[in-house]
Amino acid sequence: MQRHSGGWPVRFELVELGPTANKVVLVGRLDSVTVGNVETPLTAAVAATGRNAVLDLTGLEFLSSLGIRLLLSAARVVTRRGGKVVLFGAQPMVREVLSAMALDEVLPLVDTEEQAVARLGA
Repeated sequence: MQRHSGGWPVRFELVELGPTANKVVLVGRLDSVTVGNVETPLTAAVAATGRNAVLDLTGLEFLSSLGIRLLLSAARVVTRRGGKVVLFGAQPMVREVLSAMALDEVLPLVDTEEQAVARLGA
């Protein structure tokens, strides 16, 4: 199952990784202008499956505080359903924002998809 958010400056794709996990690929800028375009469809897509999720941040160029709120909100939905969320592949600027906001203390942040999938099993 794949979903796209359309032609906005930020987009996402939901990819099944197997029977218990999905990968959410985020591409573009997640800021105050764009977060509203993907917030509802992203949260709905993640919530509808009730599965673990790894968030692929390799294509995310910018992350604002509203973007962080969206990631936390989506993670809360997954956690309430008994799942886990792991972030991976953050570019240096995005990683710096995640660290500065201490989000990496709430949601695991690793370098690769393989590490992220392994963390789901831990």
